[in-house]
Order: sequence, then structure tokens, then C-alpha cells
Amino acid sequence: MVKDRLPELEARIKVRNENARKKAEFDFSQLHAAVFDQVNELHSDIDNLRQDINAVDRLQKDILATPQQDPSNVIYSFMVLELDSQLSELTNSIRERAHKIRSSLKELGQQEDDKLLSGLSGKCRLKSSQHAAISRQFVHIMNNYSQLQVDYRDKCKARIRTKLRIAEVSFSEDEVEKMLEKNHAGIFTQAIMAETEAAKRSLSDIEARHADIIRLEKSIQEMKELFFNVALLVDQQGDLIDQVEYNLNKASDCVVNSKRTLSSAVIRNKKNRRCKIICIILVVVISILILISLASAIGLTR
Repeated sequence: MVKDRLPELEARIKVRNENARKKAEFDFSQLHAAVFDQVNELHSDIDNLRQDINAVDRLQKDILATPQQDPSNVIYSFMVLELDSQLSELTNSIRERAHKIRSSLKELGQQEDDKLLSGLSGKCRLKSSQHAAISRQFVHIMNNYSQLQVDYRDKCKARIRTKLRIAEVSFSEDEVEKMLEKNHAGIFTQAIMAETEAAKRSLSDIEARHADIIRLEKSIQEMKELFFNVALLVDQQGDLIDQVEYNLNKASDCVVNSKRTLSSAVIRNKKNRRCKIICIILVVVISILILISLASAIGLTR
């Protein structure tokens, strides 16, 4: 009689699946402990970065909306210096925080690469997707900040041109652009003879806005480099997610094939049992017929 090995097959599959599940949970627990805190910290840094950028936007609007007064006015001078100081501090804070976030994202991506590419857990896929989402969010925020800086720079340039006209100084557009490109904040002092009060007020504002433009040019260049690096990181992370999804799809196919194999084995086992029962019935019937025939033959002989 053929031995029924279906229970043995089911037991082996169950043990193998259980071992795979335990290994995946163990690997994820190690990954989760290291990554979870980093992800939370990144979310916190992103929120703080957004708040700083919003504060910069408000300060820039306040600076441009501040009415011009005599630069010898102590209160006015203090207010302008305070606004410029706050803007400079926020700009430095944003730059440092942005570099920190970029480094954290890069480190997190390197930690996930090998483990996620070999991991088949849905949790691993979720973690990788979260990393990519944070990266894209960071790129979006920094892109908005760069545009904010460019807009403020253009407004400062427009304001300088307006103040030059108020001071009754005749410069062509090319001359103004060349002067704006100079990294010397006092370049306009050399070109303007501030004899009237209006000219003095204009000169003070021109020098302040020119100093802003010098800082902005440097900041914009740094943001461009940072934006390029993070955009590259997001692109690489997208490739990683595609690879993880490919592995997960392969795993799903393996599970489906295993289920099909098991179902086929169950069906074959049922067919084998049915055949066994039919064979036994046939053997019994044939045996009975043989016995009846023998009994009849013996009876006739007598």
C-alpha cells in the first residue's frame, strides 16, 4: 500500500514558512530599532525647517515693508539691524539643518540598501517608502526655499533701482547690474554723493539691500548644490524601491506557486484515496464472486 505523505509535506511547508517568518521578524527588529528613531528625528527636522523658512518669508516681507527713515535715527537703525540679524541667523540655521537632513537621509539610505533589497517583509517595504517620501518632501521644501530666496533677491534689486532714482542718480541697467555683482557693500557709497536727506535715506537702504543680495547669492548657490545632491538621492531611492517591489512580487509569486503545489498535492491525494477505495471495493466484490462460484461448484459436485 502507498504511504500517505501529504501530512509530512504540509508539516515541512509549515516549518519552512515559520522559520522564514521568524528570520524576517528578527531581521526587521534589528533594522527597526536603528531606523525608527532616525525617521522620527527626520520628521522633526523637516517640521523645524519648514517653520524656519516660513519665518524667513515673514522677515523678508517685514524688511521690504519697513518705511525708510533717517539713518541717524537710533531706533530705526536698531530695528533694521535687528531684522537683518534675525534674517542672517535664520538663514544660517536653515543651511545647517538642511545639510543635517541630507546627511541623515544618505545614512538612512545606506543602512536600508542591503537589508531592504533582501527583505521580503511588507514592513520593510513601508519603511523604504517612508524614506523616499521624506526625501521627496525635503526636495520640495528646499525648492520652495530657493525660489523664496530668488524672489527676495529680485525684489531687493528692484528696490535698489527705485532708491537710485529717488536719489536722482543716473545709472544704466548694465551699470547697476555690475555694481550689484560687486561683493563690496559700500560700492554705492562711492558712486553717490548723498547730500540731501532723501539721498541719505536711499543710500542707507541701498547698502542694506546690497548686503542682502550678496548673502543671497551665496545662499542660493549653496541651495542649488544641496538640491542637486538630494535630488540624486531621491532618484537612487526610487531605484531601490523598484528593486524592493520586484523582490516582493517575486516572493508573492513564490507563495502563490507554493499554494498551487499544495492544492495539487491535496487533489492528487484525494484522487489516490478514491482509487484505493474503488480498488478495495472491486477486490471485495471479486472475492465474493469467486467465493460464490466456488461454493456453487462444490454444491454441483456433490
